[in-house]
Amino acid sequence: MNKENMKLKFKQYLFVAVGVILLDVAFYFFLDPADLVFGGMMGLAILFEPLFSTIGTWFTASIFLFIANTLALFIGGILLGKDFFFKTIFSSLFSPLVVFVFERTCDPMFFLKEVSATGFWIVSIICGILFSGLGLGIALKNNGSTGGMDVVQKILSKYLHVPYSKTMYLTDFVIVLFAGFHFQSPFSYNIEMVIYGSFGVFGTAVIVDMIVLNAKGRRTVYIITTKPIEVRDFIYREIDRGVTFVNVEGAYTNESKTMVFCTMEKNEAYRITQLVKQTDPLAFCFVSETREIVGEYLNNTKRIL
Repeated sequence: MNKENMKLKFKQYLFVAVGVILLDVAFYFFLDPADLVFGGMMGLAILFEPLFSTIGTWFTASIFLFIANTLALFIGGILLGKDFFFKTIFSSLFSPLVVFVFERTCDPMFFLKEVSATGFWIVSIICGILFSGLGLGIALKNNGSTGGMDVVQKILSKYLHVPYSKTMYLTDFVIVLFAGFHFQSPFSYNIEMVIYGSFGVFGTAVIVDMIVLNAKGRRTVYIITTKPIEVRDFIYREIDRGVTFVNVEGAYTNESKTMVFCTMEKNEAYRITQLVKQTDPLAFCFVSETREIVGEYLNNTKRIL
């Protein structure tokens, strides 16, 4: 491994470590004190926490996470291969270590002890979502894994032939739904906690998308026209974006036209659709949401994107 690759690897592990720490902050300081379950191994730790005392005072959330993550890590190594094992081992073991340090040095109510009773749940949910989303997003953005439930989700995706994105939601929502049960006498089901948890899963996913996919509301405009030069010129003139031409043919009419497409900010797309009507009233135009852009994306006239 050359020097540049070593620097890149070090940077990736550093950011993964930061992401894991933020995720553990969300768990230890906001989710666990409020008994909020957002899914994942940490959600299971909160669910089973009332049983820890029956094992012993030494058995805490960090010990549970260490055991659960280690089991998941070895199962993943067997079923998903050694590459996945080595990629996941760092975060799988580092996360419970951080929680272990928190348990022995920090008051879990450090941030929430001054919060009013009426604002307790709101602050817990919002901060839990923010820190969880930031932590997961930073880890995934740097080609990392948070370990734990991530292993189970990848195994389900591989062997059930289900998209990974769906297994993520499936496992998290199963855990959230299970969090509503209260098995002590009298038996009950707390729909409030399920709603809070569901909101947490969706909110965390939105923040992860914003970080990993640079989801900043960009749009790609596609314009099928017989006046591509005029369309190109007003795009250059009005928003200073590059465009791409693609020759297209109508399946019914066999008429040849040009499709002009261009990626831009959301507010710019609104302007373009109005200008298209003025330049070519017969043009067919549609706009799609663009979640990720790889490569150059510059405000530079006549640069092809």
